[in-house]
Amino acid sequence: MKNAKKSTSSPPPPFTREELVVINNALNEVCHALDFSDDEFQTRIGYSRTFVQSLLRKVGKVLER
Repeated sequence: MKNAKKSTSSPPPPFTREELVVINNALNEVCHALDFSDDEFQTRIGYSRTFVQSLLRKVGKVLER
């Protein structure tokens, strides 16, 4: 099984606007609707809350274009 956290140099897959909206909405729910401590968030999601919030901002910026 591949390590999901391992960085690769391949380009990201192309997403449609609708797919990015789904990703944005899911990340928003994970970041804002789930009432987990930061440790529990890390355990359940596999990444820190800060990392996921940063990813949410990046997706949001793409959608603003």
